[in-house]
Amino acid sequence: MEISVRDRRNLLKNLKLGVVPRKGMHHIQVGRSKEIKSLIAELDNVAEGSTSFRIVVGEYGSGKSFFLGLTKGIAHQKDLCVANADLAPEKRLYSTFGQARALYSELVRKLSTKTKPDGGALQAIVERYLEQCSEKDFRSLEKEISKYSLGFEFIQVLQAYRRGFSSGENDICYNALKWLRGEYTTKTEANRDLGIKTIIGDSNYYDALKALGALVVEVGYKGIVICIDEMVNLMRISQTVSRKNNYEQLLRMLNDLIQGTCEHMAIVLSGTPEFLTDERKGLYTYEALKSRLQENEFLEENLFDPYHPVIRLKPLTDVEILNLVYKVQDIYDSDENIIRKGDTALLENYLTHCKSRLGSQLFTSPRNVIRGYLNLRDVMEGNIEVNALELLKTTEIAPDLDPDTQIENDVDDDLVDFRLN
Repeated sequence: MEISVRDRRNLLKNLKLGVVPRKGMHHIQVGRSKEIKSLIAELDNVAEGSTSFRIVVGEYGSGKSFFLGLTKGIAHQKDLCVANADLAPEKRLYSTFGQARALYSELVRKLSTKTKPDGGALQAIVERYLEQCSEKDFRSLEKEISKYSLGFEFIQVLQAYRRGFSSGENDICYNALKWLRGEYTTKTEANRDLGIKTIIGDSNYYDALKALGALVVEVGYKGIVICIDEMVNLMRISQTVSRKNNYEQLLRMLNDLIQGTCEHMAIVLSGTPEFLTDERKGLYTYEALKSRLQENEFLEENLFDPYHPVIRLKPLTDVEILNLVYKVQDIYDSDENIIRKGDTALLENYLTHCKSRLGSQLFTSPRNVIRGYLNLRDVMEGNIEVNALELLKTTEIAPDLDPDTQIENDVDDDLVDFRLN
């Protein structure tokens, strides 16, 4: 297997820690061929000026985060910029206390390109634009983003950055980037630093994302892909009104992309099946979203609709898990200094051990299966005398369970003070 020493080291380290690798995911991709082909087609359309909205749905451990990471890598190969973030209680699609602005700030901080895959690409994009643009280009961009609420201010900030860059006033450049990243919390502070009386906040951050998308296209990229993981956190909002407001914001995004009010933009979200279909708190409780996202009634087992906005990931099969561990074994053994190389017998014995301990949970626990295999190999490599079969007899492997299922609070705050008279 062709893989660099550094990529091998980083890939194995991430897999052993149980986290999604930032790079090199194509080395361990198995299955999902129909889903990936559909995704590639969607990103091709975005690069040509279209839009896309997808929700990736799957049980805990089914590979949703991995799929989003794969989306990022494919988008980079197609010269698309990617902004990614995880939802959390302090980061939401809608809020009035800064959580939506916090989501925007993380998305922009993690803005990435093919040459800057780990994020932090905003400054390079802005400077690349300013180096190549003329006053005519400025007017063209201003015309393009004037339909968004922050279009005028966006141009003002870019002009301020150019002045600071030309005069060597780094503080102006810093303040301009601070504004673009949504890090100003008061209009007074932004007005003092930049002479701009409007800031990016909870109510207008989505327009800022669309303006940013127009900028990256002007620079020469093919568009922007916004990836948001852990969408189940919206379902866990206990206040009904707040949860509904977040769903309304999601509907606005979906309608924008369906109706073509913007170009060169994709939004890819991921969540558990409950986030989509739960009758008390899921997206289906919001009728407008349910009507747009309800899955194809003609789908049967093992069938796939490549054009539907919902991509449902099913657990890996036993053959796919076997292929996955084979790939990891090849990566591990690609280092010529490895003394005890893996073989088919070791791999089959290990998977037999996993299946005896996990049963049907084997198919939803690929993360722990891979982590356990790497732990086994490291012990074998560091202790040449040990017998792998003897190690397996005395070792347990835990299923990959969602930790939040044990602590979820299902109390609706709107009902806390309710009393039956």
